[in-house]
Amino acid sequence: MKEIALTGTVNHVFGDVLGALLAEGLAVNAMVDFPEKVMLEDDRLTLTHLPLAQHESVVEAFAGYHDAVLTYNDDLQDHYTNDLTLKYFVDTVHAAREAGVARIIVVGSPDSEAFFVSDLRRLDDIDWVFVSTEGDYAGRVAREIVEPKYHREVFSED
Repeated sequence: MKEIALTGTVNHVFGDVLGALLAEGLAVNAMVDFPEKVMLEDDRLTLTHLPLAQHESVVEAFAGYHDAVLTYNDDLQDHYTNDLTLKYFVDTVHAAREAGVARIIVVGSPDSEAFFVSDLRRLDDIDWVFVSTEGDYAGRVAREIVEPKYHREVFSED
């Protein structure tokens, strides 16, 4: 069974993507800010804390994964999440690359697309996809894992 690294803060975007990945029968290591807030039990779900401020620990957390899904809240009024994103997005992507992750899927607000994609476009040694939180974004993420058809593309609604 394929295991996916899923990161983010505990919010509805994270929850929707987690649900879609589990519905596809995938095993998920959910690495979040507050694992105790995830109110779900499943044999295929592992919950861990991701210490974003400790680069080497983040690299170790991503080691061994082919795919990493980075979810970001689409509530642009959420100052906590916005601060984490601005401070740690680039470092998280670089930690995943250092760990040998082959593909990164970033899920975020369509209003934040330019922010995420401007950094992702600089990467020429890793496949990446941006999925906008419009439409069936959680299903889109699961399909990207199960049947990766697209590389280095920007997606909105299906």
